[in-house]
Amino acid sequence: MSLHEDWVRQIDAELDGELTLAERAALARHLAGCPACAGARASHLELRVALARSAGEPHARAVPRPRIRGRMVLLWVALSLLAGAAGGWLAHARWGGPGQGSLEASRAAFVVE
Repeated sequence: MSLHEDWVRQIDAELDGELTLAERAALARHLAGCPACAGARASHLELRVALARSAGEPHARAVPRPRIRGRMVLLWVALSLLAGAAGGWLAHARWGGPGQGSLEASRAAFVVE
């Protein structure tokens, strides 16, 4: 088996969404310098679009788009909010708030000290 056939298998795996980030980066570097593999990838994309359109999907595109699942987005938003709230609470516990006076009074105290 040639090295070219290995890269073509990598192209198929990439289009199926089966490559890791590191593998996709290695493939992208290879495609930037290998016109034969870049052409093979373009042909594979065109073939997939043609098959999808013939199967009744009129909005098929040549550029694959990653699927973002709603639950995953919700999970990341919830984790981000939780991390922000925990960070704020810890900062308030460590350094305190503005104190009894106004925020401007505490600011003036910091400037004077």
